[in-house]
Amino acid sequence: MALSKEIFIETYIEEAQEYINAFTEGLVTLKNNPDKQETVTEILRNLHTLKGSSRMMDFVQIESLVHGLEDIFKGIRENVYEFTDRILKLSFITTDRIKKLFEKIKNTHSDEENIKPFTDALTRASRGLFFDIESLDALNKNNYTTYADYEDQDDSTDIENLTSVRIPISRINSIIRSFDDLLIRQFRFKHQLERFEKKLAETSALSLPKQLKEDLLLTENSIFETQHALLDLRMLPLNIILEPLKLSFETEAAKQSKKIIFDIPQTNFSMDKIILEKLKEILLHLLRNSIDHGIENEKERLAAGKSPEGKIFIYENQISNHIIITVGDDGRGIDYKKIRERALSLYPQQKNEISTMNEKQLQQYLFMPGFTTKDTSSEISGRGIGLDIVRNNMERIKGKIQILSEEKKGTQFKLTIPLSLATQQGLFVQSGSMKFMIPSHYIHEIADGENQNFIISQGQNYACIHNQFIPIYHLSSLLGTEKSDKDNAIIVLEYLDTQIAVAVRSIEQYENVVVTALPQIMKKMDSLQGVVYDENYSIIPILNIPNIMQRMKGLLAYDMKKFNARNKKKIWTILIADDSNTTRQIEQTIFETDGFTVKTAGDGIEAIEIMKTYHIDIFIIDINMPRMDGNTLLNNIRRSDEYKNTPVIIVTGAYDKKAEDSFLQAGAQAYILKSQFERGMLLKTVRELLSER
Repeated sequence: MALSKEIFIETYIEEAQEYINAFTEGLVTLKNNPDKQETVTEILRNLHTLKGSSRMMDFVQIESLVHGLEDIFKGIRENVYEFTDRILKLSFITTDRIKKLFEKIKNTHSDEENIKPFTDALTRASRGLFFDIESLDALNKNNYTTYADYEDQDDSTDIENLTSVRIPISRINSIIRSFDDLLIRQFRFKHQLERFEKKLAETSALSLPKQLKEDLLLTENSIFETQHALLDLRMLPLNIILEPLKLSFETEAAKQSKKIIFDIPQTNFSMDKIILEKLKEILLHLLRNSIDHGIENEKERLAAGKSPEGKIFIYENQISNHIIITVGDDGRGIDYKKIRERALSLYPQQKNEISTMNEKQLQQYLFMPGFTTKDTSSEISGRGIGLDIVRNNMERIKGKIQILSEEKKGTQFKLTIPLSLATQQGLFVQSGSMKFMIPSHYIHEIADGENQNFIISQGQNYACIHNQFIPIYHLSSLLGTEKSDKDNAIIVLEYLDTQIAVAVRSIEQYENVVVTALPQIMKKMDSLQGVVYDENYSIIPILNIPNIMQRMKGLLAYDMKKFNARNKKKIWTILIADDSNTTRQIEQTIFETDGFTVKTAGDGIEAIEIMKTYHIDIFIIDINMPRMDGNTLLNNIRRSDEYKNTPVIIVTGAYDKKAEDSFLQAGAQAYILKSQFERGMLLKTVRELLSER
């Protein structure tokens, strides 16, 4: 899909005008007070932001002019030279040229123009050399904005033609905070009124006037409608960051000489500005990761049987009030061997634990500060930043991240993000005498504590849920709430593919509610992320699950991974070799239903190939098979050092005493007729043989 930057031009120009105005205001301030370093810092910040947005939009001329101004003020900040009237005049002339380019962009969507005289003068000025301001003056005669012009300019506007006004986000946030206070007062007023009505009913025959109740209800509805309308003012289209990112990374891919197709379709989703600010940085890093780590060079891709062009994509879909953003590529996938090696080199004290980790468990190291598998740094990635920036920003916007990767096929990062931080879905739970809310996207499942198996090992409690041992904690023990012996509800929480179980007194209702910032007195409580109001208008804290899980992990008295490895139910692997497809399917269904892993082969040769690839715990083989029969297969099994003692069961269609004796003498442990075949008998025989191992 061709990049359509035109839809962002109006937004870009409005924002760029703001930065240029702030820059010129800074020039005036600096002229009046040349020693004010914070003014220079603010000027550089505005220039840097304008340069970045111009680069995103591919407006090269504006980017070059702003970059030239930036170099000059860096020299002033570092006291290489002073801020003179000539530099002031050059700054205003350059600013005027940039504004003219804004007008050109409005009309042509391009900033193409010969700006060499300006960039030459800016370069000389940034080096402390003489620059010809008079020539630029002649070029821009009667066009550039002088200092006097700036002071006396007329900002009058045709008010009748105004169709919109610009409101700073800070002002919207301030109004929302004031509205939160109004909401709290409204809750308290309604609660007090309900108590008053109850007392009236108890002490007299009087009741509140019907009109008062109706007015109160209408006021409440109006307040909620107004609140949602206010929150919507902060919502911005997701495209506002997706389109510029695509443009930026097409440039980065070209620098690395990688042919990449970026599949980033336009979307109609809008999100809270606060979320978009963090999401931009998250996507920036994930796309860099895909370009630098994921996509192979053309030679590697062709050797792997892939198309010469790599593919990087971003897809979105919405589930309830969350948006699921998938960022992926069709590159080399995650090299878990390298991750293990790198983790062992960085954390040698965890050698035993790291050596036994599976791929999901190894993923946690990708999110640790400074972790990278790159041997060298590139311009856009591999600087040891790792994915910890992604993790931190996802936690700030109350999001969740998962990694799906397949070697040589690619990697996907699945981001679950709320559309707004102003609302939250979750469960209200009771812990002791206190009530809390748990955000829904961290809840893996809910279990009944009365019907669960529990064990204690090395001082740590574990719940056995679906044959998996999960460390369990009483929420009250961590939060310091009143302890209860009636914690009969269990909630399994999941974050970064790690699970813990939390016991609470009760689970109440599932709600979608408006979030309010933490009161000042609770600001330093890291285990909370905000507050909401329940149906009784009581303030209910929202639990910060990533923080709580980290703290609970620190409470572990025993290494859970080792415990699971020792106590996990053994999953046996069976190889069925039979030329009858029906027999194979029946036997496979029986064993898989009972929890076994099953491999099947149509004859002895195919069975031997499977033996080389997988470890087999027991063989079930037919006698008569094409290419290699059961007798020859059994001899091959017994000649193998690995399988010379592995149990073998012969399943045959016809009884032959001589054949039975021959197979038993050759090392088979059992001989079963298909005509006498029973599910229970076969399972019992297999279990008995495996129990002896």
